[in-house]
Amino acid sequence: MLTRVFILCVALLAMPVGCGRSPASRPAPGGPGTFKVAVGIPGSTADAGWYYSAKGGAVRIGRELKLVEPVSVIENVAASQRKAALRDYARNGYALVICHGYEFNQPVKEIAADFPATTFIVSGYDQPSDDFGSIVYQLGEAAYLCGAVAAQVSQTGCVGFIAAQQVPPVELCYHGFRSGFLKYRSDGRVREPVYINGVNPWEDSAAAKVKTQALLGTSDPCTIDVLFQNADAASRGVFEAVEQHAGGAPVFVFGANRDQNGTTATSKVLASAVIRVDEAFLRVARQVRAGTYKPRVESQTVATGVIDCVLNPSLDAMVGPQTAQKCRGVVEQAREELRSGEEQPYDGGPGR
Repeated sequence: MLTRVFILCVALLAMPVGCGRSPASRPAPGGPGTFKVAVGIPGSTADAGWYYSAKGGAVRIGRELKLVEPVSVIENVAASQRKAALRDYARNGYALVICHGYEFNQPVKEIAADFPATTFIVSGYDQPSDDFGSIVYQLGEAAYLCGAVAAQVSQTGCVGFIAAQQVPPVELCYHGFRSGFLKYRSDGRVREPVYINGVNPWEDSAAAKVKTQALLGTSDPCTIDVLFQNADAASRGVFEAVEQHAGGAPVFVFGANRDQNGTTATSKVLASAVIRVDEAFLRVARQVRAGTYKPRVESQTVATGVIDCVLNPSLDAMVGPQTAQKCRGVVEQAREELRSGEEQPYDGGPGR
């Protein structure tokens, strides 16, 4: 993403809708044949991560709601084109327009009130409005579960974190991973986060590879053998560096945003911190079509079933059956702690 709202922790309830009047349910937009849905994406779905997940969400809406007209997906929507694109959808009778990315919040704020028959949703935004809805994804909760897994696997007792940019959701993801690791490995160490930065940090896999190699190549203050990454398309560079790393203990890595367990870039992905964007999209689409949707901020968490840690099916072969079983047990235990509210990996904040 550009300025991305990434994803994070604690089983939060849906956030309040703000002060003043309570938003009314939107009118039912018509029968199945007239229900039109669009998804706007500011980047390319070739990122294999955040943007790609929106395309999957669009496909699932069309399939499960049996829409006569396929969901319209427009990607690489530049800042100068966003307002016009959203207006066009509203004027052409679209009942639901999902804008996948924090970058859409300003254009939606400016036009949503002018088109009350169209429900606008900003996916990856956490501020309430009476005129449009938002979905925030607490990916840090999944990072917490990954931290618990790392605590079982690490031989050096030292883990690391690399991401594209230092933005609040990514920072919360780091805190979630750190909390999960130290909860189950109190004598362990978590290195300070490393950021790829540069012109296109979410796409620059070459830069990601160089940064990862440098991170894994230093033992000051400790030697990393498990790494959490959050870099979308640039994750390929991270995976390649992990795969090619030689010397010392085996190094493992986590996928993020979508299930990256099957990536061809490495055989060392322990698990993935996953956002089930398609499930979140489908839920709001059902409500909008039924005429029951009310503008609000929906916080998607482990408790809602949208956020999770998906273990690699090949985990037994990677770390041995005994360690793999410990990983499965600790993930289930940590999930229950998050669902019940017993554990709060951080104090909350903006998700993706």
